[in-house]
Amino acid sequence: MKKRQRNAIALVVALALLAGVYLYITNRPKAEPEDDSDEQIEISKFDKDSIVKMVLESAEGTLTLEKADDKWTVDYSRPVELKETAVDDIAYSFSSLYAERMIDENPEDLSVYGLDKPAVKATAYLKDGTVRVLYLGNKTPAGNTYYLMAEGDPKVYTVWMNHGEHFQYKLADIMEKKLTEIDTIELTYLKIEGKNIRTIEIESRPDQTEEEAQFNIGIWKMVQPYSNPRSVSTDKFEKVLDAISALSIEDIIEDDPADLSKYGLDDPAFELIVKDKENTLHLYFGDETEDGEDVYFKTANDNIVYTMRKNKTKFLETKPFEIVEKFAYIVNIDDVDKIIVEGRGKTHVITLTRETKKAEKEDEEDEVITTYKVDGEEVEEKPFKKYYQSLIGLLADAENDRQLEEQPEVKTTFFLNKGSVREVHVNYTPYDNDFYAVFVDGKSEFVISRQQVYSMLDDLEALIRGDLVKEE
Repeated sequence: MKKRQRNAIALVVALALLAGVYLYITNRPKAEPEDDSDEQIEISKFDKDSIVKMVLESAEGTLTLEKADDKWTVDYSRPVELKETAVDDIAYSFSSLYAERMIDENPEDLSVYGLDKPAVKATAYLKDGTVRVLYLGNKTPAGNTYYLMAEGDPKVYTVWMNHGEHFQYKLADIMEKKLTEIDTIELTYLKIEGKNIRTIEIESRPDQTEEEAQFNIGIWKMVQPYSNPRSVSTDKFEKVLDAISALSIEDIIEDDPADLSKYGLDDPAFELIVKDKENTLHLYFGDETEDGEDVYFKTANDNIVYTMRKNKTKFLETKPFEIVEKFAYIVNIDDVDKIIVEGRGKTHVITLTRETKKAEKEDEEDEVITTYKVDGEEVEEKPFKKYYQSLIGLLADAENDRQLEEQPEVKTTFFLNKGSVREVHVNYTPYDNDFYAVFVDGKSEFVISRQQVYSMLDDLEALIRGDLVKEE
């Protein structure tokens, strides 16, 4: 009996629930119609490629772009390479312009929107003769849209900020930001000059003269600032070349400015000239920008002011001594006939005598036999060449910043068998307690540690004693 009662109660509850569902379905509110407020509002829509001319007029001037043979050109006093993507941005904004919102259907006061005196009047001319005119007003308080009107339509719209930016483009915004490319592998010339630096001038020497090869001047010859040409350290110079390859324009600031002094370009801080076999890059660098992140610069062949990241220009402060080969004097051993070394109260005469032994067979080469002597006593080839490396391996430690009279404590004289210069004097005059000033044929540009010179003299004494090789 109790079981039947429970089943009956459950059935009644189920029926009640079903009835409730039925009543909800039959009496529920009608669905609201879909809000079509998000539907795009078309302002201007046509084929972008049908535009043949675009004119942007503002208080700062007029930018006129025309298309000829599918290539955009700009009305300017000289040829200008345009950045195609930037020009395409403007054409896109003309041909595919939709409003974010319609703000005012029939405005009474356009000054509220900056449209009584528009910031820009943008006009597009189409192939079929149609002309589309747009007026750009102020940026909205939201900061991501602009007010805009179309000619023939009284409504005020807002458009996304990219359209407002495109219509405000100036020549500087659409010019190609590209420097002349230099192939540093084929570099033929480099010059860095500045107000507070020593000028660096380097020439490539792919075809060395006999004299350059004699003095071990490699493929790079530094002709400034030192009195005599010097070889350039390839490893150190590569860092400069890498920096030149990385040069790029950050921004275009002003085209044809009336006053270069506001950028520090009336009296540039640096001048850079770089040449490869076909191209030349010639730049002038001025002041830093206000935020200190960039540097103003211009090229020698136009009057456009650009900026470049300051960190890209650090190489301009390279010191000549940082990239030059540091040898006090180096010459090929085969070009030396005699060396006189004077120091510590002694004078030693070194001679290299060569005889040519003719080849006995046609497929063999003649053999040159060299006899090495110190003070008339013959020494073995291996220890002599070890000493010669000590002699020509003397490395300058710094530039000489003093005017000194040549009063050497140590003298070396090289007698050569080829080239226009047959006698070279390399002398070492006291600079201070730790260094000598190196004089080469009467001119001193570097200093060297006394210890290096003393070690060279010690090696010569060891060579004379016959125990130089034993010290290896």
